[in-house]
Amino acid sequence: MNRRDFLKAAGGAMLGAAVPRWAAARSAAAPMRRRPSVLWIMMDDGRADALGCYGTAWAKTPHMDRIAAEGVRFDVAIVQNPVCVPSRKSMKTGHYAHEVGPVAMGKPPAGGIPYVDAARIERLNREPNLLDAWTAAGTRPVNVGKIHGFHASWDARGDMPSELDVCGRPTAYARQTFGGNGKAVLPAESVFTKTHGWMIGGISPLKPGQSQTWRLGDKAAAVLEELAHKDEPFFLRVSFHAPHVACRVPKEYFIDPATIHLPLPTDEELAAKPAFERGPLRTYAGADLMDEQIGLARGTYYGMVSLVDAQVGRLVEILRRAGRLDDTIIAINSDQGFQLGEHGLWKKRVFYEQNVRAPLVLRYPAAVPAGRVIDEPVEMIDFLPTLLGLCGLTVPDGIRGRSLRPLIEGRVSRWRRACFSEIDHSQSMYEELRNTGRRVMVRTRRWKLVFFMDPRVKDKDGALYDLRDDPGERVNLYGDAKYAAVIERLERLASQWAAGTV
Repeated sequence: MNRRDFLKAAGGAMLGAAVPRWAAARSAAAPMRRRPSVLWIMMDDGRADALGCYGTAWAKTPHMDRIAAEGVRFDVAIVQNPVCVPSRKSMKTGHYAHEVGPVAMGKPPAGGIPYVDAARIERLNREPNLLDAWTAAGTRPVNVGKIHGFHASWDARGDMPSELDVCGRPTAYARQTFGGNGKAVLPAESVFTKTHGWMIGGISPLKPGQSQTWRLGDKAAAVLEELAHKDEPFFLRVSFHAPHVACRVPKEYFIDPATIHLPLPTDEELAAKPAFERGPLRTYAGADLMDEQIGLARGTYYGMVSLVDAQVGRLVEILRRAGRLDDTIIAINSDQGFQLGEHGLWKKRVFYEQNVRAPLVLRYPAAVPAGRVIDEPVEMIDFLPTLLGLCGLTVPDGIRGRSLRPLIEGRVSRWRRACFSEIDHSQSMYEELRNTGRRVMVRTRRWKLVFFMDPRVKDKDGALYDLRDDPGERVNLYGDAKYAAVIERLERLASQWAAGTV
């Protein structure tokens, strides 16, 4: 059954027609109670340490921290691609990016992509994505904010326009709302990257309630008020644009840079990095900044997440007042993270922990123990299967993602042999990156290997980090002969992953 037929059947399900078994059948282990509702909070470019519950003293996120304290926090949740479109598609389909495409954001390379199985991509893209399971069960997911793919799967309730574009220029919304040429929305001081001119920091002159994030919170609150007062389960995702560029924040939420303690690279560290990082990626990042600029950018980034947290608090309070707090799964995650100058890089498209380790928090008292922290690495491809399992819906056969309930319930202590992420720079929208190919990360509890895994690229140009002894990923061990066996083992895992056998 393809996706179109599936959705037709799902529509009939609400009138009593038969539905595909994988989507609507209840798990045999699920108790016979009403299916829980889902409130899914998603950030764009939100790295794990943007939340205080991940051990960041300067992060001001009390509402999300409380959700974590009352539920489960996954300490290491790895995204399957370090840019948004392929990451989100992988999450929604339960497959890795190379299985459903694309593997980057941009345009196809000249000459095709040798490692891609085009027939598989076409077949998997005809299948129902994981969101369709709720529609088949009688609850069509509602989305407020950014959608990024699978528009037909959502009851889209709209978004809020930004006052600045990614390069910090006033938008048509700003000009119409604030008059003139929109100068009233421009920060007095901003930080921009040099190559592409992205705004990565700035204190907005707007009041918090005028910001895109707060206005999106207003819309989400109105939709949740409607859904929470109906006597039926709902599925609401609130998809924030923050802390994505253009990075700016009202002064009330700016985080004092003096409180932020993040490392900056030494010349010795940078000299040992792969050539691709020292060349094309540094050009792409384009941010050799002064200390004051770095502080402004970092204070802005963490402040933007604090502004999101304020909206989360508003939504939780609506659930509390409606008596729906404990029968709603509250889930928090992101599509990937963001570099803030660590390793000499800004923004994304790399595999450092700041980019591929995203927050993952779940609260649902009926099935999720309070205060549990799971340090076993998991993949974000497991996120929607986990929600399916918690809602008593069957996880479909054949997808690569798996429900994390065994870990949550303490029935297992080990999960995957390794976590994987990938990006094909030959598909990039940025010319300085396109003359390469697919770069892959293999991450175990201890080791991280990054290399080109593509017949078009002759030099693997690798990096190996010992995450136990070097959690900051400062010392590249790839060229040290005594780690050859480790590299060989991790490369073998990558080959098995690409073949679908691990």
